[in-house]
Amino acid sequence: MLYCSFLIVIFLYVIFKLYGKATLSIHEWTLSDWLVNYEDGGFKRRGITGSMYFAIQDKFRISLPIQVYMTQIIFYTLIFYAYFRLLLKKKMDWNILVLLCSPLCFMYFPVNLSYSGKREMILFVLAVFFALGKMTVLKERIFLILFCLSLFIHEMFYFFLPFFIAIHVLKTGEKKYSLWMLFFGLSTIIMGVLFFFGTEINSGKSLEIIKNRGVVFSDNNIFLYKFSDGFGLIKQEVISYLLFILELALEVSMFLYYVFIFYRSKFNTFAKFVVVSLIWVAPLYVLGIDWYRWDHIYSMLLLIIVIAILPDKESFGISFNQNAFLKSFLFINIIFFIFFFIHIQYDGRGLSLQKVKEYYFSKFF
Repeated sequence: MLYCSFLIVIFLYVIFKLYGKATLSIHEWTLSDWLVNYEDGGFKRRGITGSMYFAIQDKFRISLPIQVYMTQIIFYTLIFYAYFRLLLKKKMDWNILVLLCSPLCFMYFPVNLSYSGKREMILFVLAVFFALGKMTVLKERIFLILFCLSLFIHEMFYFFLPFFIAIHVLKTGEKKYSLWMLFFGLSTIIMGVLFFFGTEINSGKSLEIIKNRGVVFSDNNIFLYKFSDGFGLIKQEVISYLLFILELALEVSMFLYYVFIFYRSKFNTFAKFVVVSLIWVAPLYVLGIDWYRWDHIYSMLLLIIVIAILPDKESFGISFNQNAFLKSFLFINIIFFIFFFIHIQYDGRGLSLQKVKEYYFSKFF
């Protein structure tokens, strides 16, 4: 009960803070990520959501920030509900609950609110939908359609494709190569269409179009981002970006250790999957500067894989297995949380250690 209350507090805090962001007079990256549209330059990657919000605004006069906020409420509700429902289907232990609240999983939401609420929440809901319930042919077809459509929302979903194949294997115990090849083939074709036929995210008039619809952005938004600038930032702040790799390595190591200790018969297969999935997702770390974001997405999806490994329970309600509680997990997570929180503050405050010090001094003095 105490744990559920803790998750509810996290959820309410996130929803409350995101409402504050939605009501700001000047907006930044999170909102701009949703408002890429086809109005400026025609067909492009990620443009479907902005055009949908524009249509709703024209029809119902609902402001763009409130529309995005409503989307965030819906998907965060689904994430918190569906992940916990997935756990209720299994015999769990306190170790998996600690991992659930690790800094790159659920604790990421309140820690990195400056950049939370982006489109990866759709990916999380898709993954849990695929993992919940019985795997049927109809479900496979529905998921295939939904995943292909989701690539028009954000093309980075493609780089997490191995997770869905792993979920299918864990759910069915089958090697359904025809489905996997269809899944891979259709996704790759859509990625090709987006790459070869899509225009630039900002064709020159995006900020003007959105401003005429009542939204003003600061300089920190997707429409002013240039790939060359991002690559330069990575080179300039190489230590900070190496820390993101270290943080992902720590998170993955905890998952590996958990499986090794309690589900050793599945460890080799799980370790091989980790290697393959990391190779598949690696291009994202070259194509985008949001390394903390890729870490978070990877960890949230890996959590689903580990939960799927847990034994099913027979009775209704919460059921715990006999796994011993690893106190080291709790200790490491507390230290990890503090370290990650400071690192995110550094990243979010212009990569300036001086501004981080000023931030903490302003809080305590």
